[in-house]
Amino acid sequence: MALLQSLLVGNNQLVVPIDGQSLTLSQAIGLAEQRRKAGQAREANHIFNQLLMQAAGWHREKRLDDAEAVYRQVFEAEPEYIDALHLLGVIYSQRGDYQTAERLIRQALWENPSADTYHNNLGRALQGLGRLEEAAASYQRALELNPSHAMACNNLGRVFLDLGRKPEAIASFRRAVALRPDYAEACSNLERALQRQVEDGAS
Repeated sequence: MALLQSLLVGNNQLVVPIDGQSLTLSQAIGLAEQRRKAGQAREANHIFNQLLMQAAGWHREKRLDDAEAVYRQVFEAEPEYIDALHLLGVIYSQRGDYQTAERLIRQALWENPSADTYHNNLGRALQGLGRLEEAAASYQRALELNPSHAMACNNLGRVFLDLGRKPEAIASFRRAVALRPDYAEACSNLERALQRQVEDGAS
């Protein structure tokens, strides 16, 4: 919690739509807290969920500052929303601050150790830090929890390729493509890994 509090500099004037109304972020959080204190947990959760849905949309649109403000404020107001903490870590990873990303995602995993997506994103942070063996272990844990996680397969393949473990990389990329035949990045990575294998065999 101390780490998160050190990052709380959110934009409380950000406007968010709540049940057809345009409220500032601070107003929306305040309304949810009022509902919760009044014993209206369902209504409070409804507001928090709307905020997180809006933030997720902004996140997809690369409006990282706006998404970050919502994730932080929601988690500060209601710490049971662990995914807000995890997604905050993802934003830091996307910005290249892998150390902060690792700390936030590990904090989320402490609360929800069976979340395969959390393990995958922890792997990405560790990979960014150059801790490839640890990253591979995180991706493998994600796949233990969800064998159909194509992105974790692709990420694991990339780590294996960086480690020089080409046969394992190729197997991981093939698995990713089998899970998602339209996965362009995995297809490209598989082609690249196969080409490297051919070049190594010819040298």
